[in-house]
Amino acid sequence: MKIWLILQTILFESASLYLLGTQELTLVGWLSYAASHGAAAGTFTFLCYLALPNRYKLPVTSALAFIFVIAFSMPIVGMIGLATIFITALYFPKEHSKVLWKSSDVLELPLHPEHIEHDRYGAAALKDILLFNPSDERRQIAVNACRFLPERIAIPLLKIALTDKVDDVRLLAYAAIEKIEFSINRQIELLKREKADKRASMHFQIAELYWELCYLGIADGPLRLHYLGQAKQYLITAHQLTPSPRSALQLGKVLLELQQYDDAVKYLEEALHSGLLMKQVAPYLAEAAFAQGDYDHAALLVSHLPTEKGEALNELREFWRRERY
Repeated sequence: MKIWLILQTILFESASLYLLGTQELTLVGWLSYAASHGAAAGTFTFLCYLALPNRYKLPVTSALAFIFVIAFSMPIVGMIGLATIFITALYFPKEHSKVLWKSSDVLELPLHPEHIEHDRYGAAALKDILLFNPSDERRQIAVNACRFLPERIAIPLLKIALTDKVDDVRLLAYAAIEKIEFSINRQIELLKREKADKRASMHFQIAELYWELCYLGIADGPLRLHYLGQAKQYLITAHQLTPSPRSALQLGKVLLELQQYDDAVKYLEEALHSGLLMKQVAPYLAEAAFAQGDYDHAALLVSHLPTEKGEALNELREFWRRERY
């Protein structure tokens, strides 16, 4: 049957080319050409459809229409091109590798952990080692490598290491966290010893260091509340000495953590009216509105968040938009 379809296609297409080659085609001549070429395209479409693998035959209408349109719209060229593609794909397929898997060497951590962020070993790799690697030595090396990461990335990893079943890993992680906390507290003490007690900038720096202890997750429980209280007092002093949008915003964030929502809203609105952009203040105002149960206002504030695709704040914005409407 395939041979008969091939012969029919050649016959009809040859007839259409003969008609096309005659001079001054009349309307009847053009109709005859279209009928002959259409018949050739139809037989060629049926021939190609028979040759297709079963997984490409469905849906039937789409498969037939695709072949027919190309064959009819491009005389000779379309048929030759499709025939070449089908012959190549069906009779000269790409060879499949017989090797289903291949082994690889166990990768070692780099000798210079300070370059870890620019290597294939990122924070995610260290997390996997700390959670799943059975080797105590490799987990210790991973904890040691965390010391060279930025503090906001290192602290969560070190907290994972604190739950390790091996004492050496836990002690090494605790020492790394204690070193970060000691460094920040030392900076606070040095600033407190300065004689420029009336400078707003100094009070603001001390408050930011207290905030960093909480933001990094170093302090928990009562100690965290103490650090937040200290940050609040120094920020209030700094804001009284030299009011600024930056100190008002930071004070609002600290008050949010202390769950003092009314005072937080007051300072956040002051920061907004003092020149900060709405998108800088909106997340914190929305958090305060949500905590106070004002969900409509929270949804309205969230609509001011950035709209960059893939951003976590944008995902929150889209969630509230759907919930509201």
